[in-house]
Amino acid sequence: MSSLVAALLSLGSSAAGVIAKSGRLTEVGRRALIASAALLVTAVAVLLFALTTRDFSLVYVADYTSRSTPRFLAIASLWAGMEGSLLWWTCLSAIYAATAVMVTSKRRSDLVAVATAVLAAVITSFLALVVLGANPFERSSPIPGDGAGLNPLLQSPFMWPHPILLYLGLTGFVVPFSFGIAALITGQLDATWFTSVRRWTLLSWGFLWAGIIMGGAWAYQELGWGGYWGWDPVENSSLLPWLTGTAFLHSVLVQERRGMLKVWNVVLVILTYGLAIFGTFLTRSGLLQSVHTFSESPLGKYFLPMLAAILVGGMGLVGFRYQLLRSQSQLGSLASREAMFLYNNLLFVVIAMTVLWGTLYPILVEAIKGDKISIGAPFYNKVLPPVGLALLALTGIGPMVAWRRGSWRSVRTQMIIPLAAGAGTVSLLAALGSRPTASLFAFGLCAFVATAILQEFAAAAGAHSRLLSIGRFAALGGLFRKNRRRYGGYVVHLGVVLIFVGLAGGAFKQQYSGDLQPGESFSVGPYRVLYSSTRTFSTAEKEVRLAVMDVYRDGKRVDRLTPQRNFHFAQRQPQSEVGLRSRLDHDLYIVLSQIDDTGRAALRAWINPLVMWIWIGGTIMTVGVALILSGKAPNTGATPRKEESPAETKTLVPA
Repeated sequence: MSSLVAALLSLGSSAAGVIAKSGRLTEVGRRALIASAALLVTAVAVLLFALTTRDFSLVYVADYTSRSTPRFLAIASLWAGMEGSLLWWTCLSAIYAATAVMVTSKRRSDLVAVATAVLAAVITSFLALVVLGANPFERSSPIPGDGAGLNPLLQSPFMWPHPILLYLGLTGFVVPFSFGIAALITGQLDATWFTSVRRWTLLSWGFLWAGIIMGGAWAYQELGWGGYWGWDPVENSSLLPWLTGTAFLHSVLVQERRGMLKVWNVVLVILTYGLAIFGTFLTRSGLLQSVHTFSESPLGKYFLPMLAAILVGGMGLVGFRYQLLRSQSQLGSLASREAMFLYNNLLFVVIAMTVLWGTLYPILVEAIKGDKISIGAPFYNKVLPPVGLALLALTGIGPMVAWRRGSWRSVRTQMIIPLAAGAGTVSLLAALGSRPTASLFAFGLCAFVATAILQEFAAAAGAHSRLLSIGRFAALGGLFRKNRRRYGGYVVHLGVVLIFVGLAGGAFKQQYSGDLQPGESFSVGPYRVLYSSTRTFSTAEKEVRLAVMDVYRDGKRVDRLTPQRNFHFAQRQPQSEVGLRSRLDHDLYIVLSQIDDTGRAALRAWINPLVMWIWIGGTIMTVGVALILSGKAPNTGATPRKEESPAETKTLVPA
């Protein structure tokens, strides 16, 4: 409650300071927002202490921990339930808000003051939900002797990094949103507002991406269905703001260099935070049944007014300031660099709107007709790959095109080697017996883009080497030190290429399903798997039955996997843990679906080609983001830059 009072004081003081043009009042608002964040951190610390000491006098602690819950999972229980997760969301939002107002330049004090008021309004709204509808400090009566413990699917090491990274990503978008709204309110729509938030956006985007990748790894290892992304509606809700955030990070370059896409950039910032709130609504509304959602609660409906205020209010301000947002330049050529970014943005929005429609349509049908339908992987896998491959192609083509008056004729020479690499890859794979046409095209496109990026590295390193009379590797290192923003962007795009390699490998998946007794074996891909024996043991949390599977290749035993079937006592719920052998070219993935007292086991197994490259690509993307953030962002003016050659303008992802 004290944090809510401080947030209300921040909102009132900041708003009054802006209206009265009083620096003293705006300073009170700034300090009150920082105090609200500090009080929220204290509240989270108190709840963590209760969770780790198993204080079952709190309902939340009794619902999500037990005496047998390991300490690291007891701490992770903070974000396992609705009340704790909402407190955690609000705390992270407040930390972002307080940090932003402390470090942001005061050269435009009125812009910062309005942004502080917007941030305070957001924090106040979330705190009101926590205090009035989702209080994690509610007392138990009577106090139970033990708690219910965590959902078995959440009892995983991934329960730490995946939710934390997602929350850090989703909540971080509150800063660019608030400064975007402040720019609209004050009319200060030059370069100041987006240079103030560019790094915040990239930081949040990077956290969200890392969380999505970590979630895919969690699903792959814990859910036991052989895949890593099932187009679950709540998975989709985390992807949506990432897509629009990615579009913003690309199109803001056009505003920086050419003074164009101003309306589009403000709209993308508003949409990104609106979609983050939309995902929060979905997980707490009870409209969806998913491992990601919390129990049904009337709290969910209170997110709708917040979402409406963000979208309707934000778009209304865009309309009000439309004249100030008009572009300073016109599109010079359909083959220019800014046109490439425009195509890029359109494709990202097409993907986002497709995913949004696929997520909402079943909800709308049930609300209107009462029919339960689902839209799953077959729909997305049919509609989205062509759009994704078009985006991948632009990743390779875009850096070759000049600003303003680019033409296809000017990039033909640069495309010779990448096109040869792509065609050669397709020919080689076809000669080796690969048949899926779409996957062959995807591999060829990956080779084209990777070669185009490496060609840019080689050309820049060669020029730098000749200029300074040093070795090429030393020259390349110097380029990274000098312009981490540019070359970090290249690293991000190389990571994207590797992820597409992993995705394309899914077309060659192989599967086995059957029942075996100990001593029997089955074959899948290059392996023969012998079901050797079973073992059974118990812990305080669960009974474990595992199958010992000896893996043979070319007659030699190469591994021993132990997929298991667990029964969790507190939840009275079974759960599988997979046996996994990972290699660069494929994974052997075994799931024990059921095992009886005689040892007869129901097994499923997959050969999943190239999955490892998804995790490698995701890691490389994260490294690229870190490189960009570690570099110095250039000063940006409101005046469009003069025409430059492609070699001078190879910036892919903004800092």
